Amino acid sequence: MLRHSLRFGVTAAMIAAFGLPVTLFAQECAEKGNQHTRGADVELSYAARRDDPQPKETRYARAIEKLEVTLNDDDPLPRAYLLAGQAYLGLRDYAGADSMLTKLVAAEPGCSDLADELRFNAWVPLYNAGINSLRAGDQATALDSFLEANLIFADARSLTNAANIYQLQGDNARALELYEQALAAGGEPEMIRAASINMAELLIAEGRAEEALAIYSDYAAAHPEDVLGLLNYAVALMDSGDQEGAEALFEQLMARDDLSFRQWSQVGIGFYRAQDFAQAAQAFEHAHDLSPYNKETLENLANTYYQAERYEDLLPIASQLVERYPLESVNYNLLANAQRELGDADAALAVLERRDGLGFEFLRSQLAPVSEGVYSVEGQVMNKREASGSEVEIPVQLLGDDGQVLMSEDLTIAMPAEGEMTSFLLQFQTEEPVAGFQYGQDGSQSGS
Repeated sequence: MLRHSLRFGVTAAMIAAFGLPVTLFAQECAEKGNQHTRGADVELSYAARRDDPQPKETRYARAIEKLEVTLNDDDPLPRAYLLAGQAYLGLRDYAGADSMLTKLVAAEPGCSDLADELRFNAWVPLYNAGINSLRAGDQATALDSFLEANLIFADARSLTNAANIYQLQGDNARALELYEQALAAGGEPEMIRAASINMAELLIAEGRAEEALAIYSDYAAAHPEDVLGLLNYAVALMDSGDQEGAEALFEQLMARDDLSFRQWSQVGIGFYRAQDFAQAAQAFEHAHDLSPYNKETLENLANTYYQAERYEDLLPIASQLVERYPLESVNYNLLANAQRELGDADAALAVLERRDGLGFEFLRSQLAPVSEGVYSVEGQVMNKREASGSEVEIPVQLLGDDGQVLMSEDLTIAMPAEGEMTSFLLQFQTEEPVAGFQYGQDGSQSGS
């Protein structure tokens, strides 16, 4: 069984926040006014001044009051819609602003560029606030910001981020609605990919597989160079029973020479799920060549060799896993199986004795990036026979691209009760590129 399954949903994409563009009113529109629009103009001009003693909200509210008579006319002046839209934006009443700007463009199409600019300038700080809340781990506040942003400007970025949060919360109906709006809005390629893939994923969960396949197919046709899109389509075909179609797409990916480590890993997982272990092994071998100190790749390659009964190839990979991660029983099992199948029963027995001698074991351990230059090594430990509450120190090392030790820290774990598990986490901060990790056993560092 592979360590990781494919993670196709691009949820809560973290896009760098950006600043407001320079507002250039290159065209004049809605110039004609009356006494009511002139009064509103005065209020808005005062609201823009730093030395005005009145609160800005008071000025915006007064502007709207002065425009009410004109807005209630049978045929309001377009300028009244423009000024009311600006006043509502000042009051952060985005639904009101949206209504006024929509009516402005309907009454005076020449104002569409100006209306779009006003909408975008209001959208940017809302979107940025949502991104900042996501970075702080506050999904609820982020969602509020994205939903407000969506009221004033239809952009795939805020729509998709809001949909992602709804998807994480299990509100699939609302998520589907927003993903559909994001696809209609178009724009940012990463967001279109996320909306397409996640919408299809939700449709499959809702039992609407044909609609999902249509989305995957359309996206793959429009973006043939997008490896993730092709991977998702291939796996969706495989899950729908179209093994032949899925394998044809995987074959296209195998013929490429421009895939990254992560993409080769995804292709390998796809082949593994299709039980094509020969092709899976080739893909994982490419991934391993690009990142030889990645733990998940070693595990995936070892499991694939085992499934393919390639025990001679499994032997050195399983040996590396035992040496680098000596507290995980599954690694000893793989190594012992390889030795037994190759006719070395004594060596296999010795490996199993080492496994059985562990007083505690890691059920899983992984390296994960936390933020720029910050990494964590985390997982779970099960106490097999150590005294409850006793402490053990495990030396953990971060490895560079050539396997060199970048830094080392001791992980201290207080043992839970016998037969129970507890989680552990150790963080590192380094400016060097990190390619992997390893840890020792009983206070001694394992070799690489």
